[in-house]
Amino acid sequence: AAALGVAAAALPAALLLQRVTRGGAASAGALQSPLGTTRELFMDLAGREWSRSRRYGSGAALLLVDVDRFARLAESRGGAATDAVLAELLRATAPTLRGADLLTRFSESQMAVFLAHADPTGALDVAERIRERAEQMEVPFHEESAPRRLRITVSVGVAQLRPAHLNLQALVDDAQDAVLAARQ
Repeated sequence: AAALGVAAAALPAALLLQRVTRGGAASAGALQSPLGTTRELFMDLAGREWSRSRRYGSGAALLLVDVDRFARLAESRGGAATDAVLAELLRATAPTLRGADLLTRFSESQMAVFLAHADPTGALDVAERIRERAEQMEVPFHEESAPRRLRITVSVGVAQLRPAHLNLQALVDDAQDAVLAARQ
């Protein structure tokens, strides 16, 4: 899996933190949050799902999706380009998720996906679909000189919920380690 850019163990604009419907559209109760609180809201909701998964043994996974060469993109094209890339990545990912899954921008260069009721094979399958979609994306971006299409790749870290994860942060830490392994 690491050879594919997926490892198992992971806008200055307001974006959606959403539960998506089977068709990929945001549900009627989609949660919106301004930048800065999105991660906190995600962690709160994912924490609830994490607790439920641990209590009932239903399985869960956290994916952290990191845009490759993000710093170079920011330096060469600016913040508007990085925002456009992450916004499009979130939009392209939403249809691949189920109703109980959570999706948000997690950091400057990452998005996070919490998969409720996910086994290891299912989590890796979702990670690979996200990686493939990102590779096929052409993000429209308008520069001063002319409109352009940006291409990206991503590295995905996958952390499956285990008994050793005594809290959600431990799962996040494992997903971060998996992102680093995927980059290698």
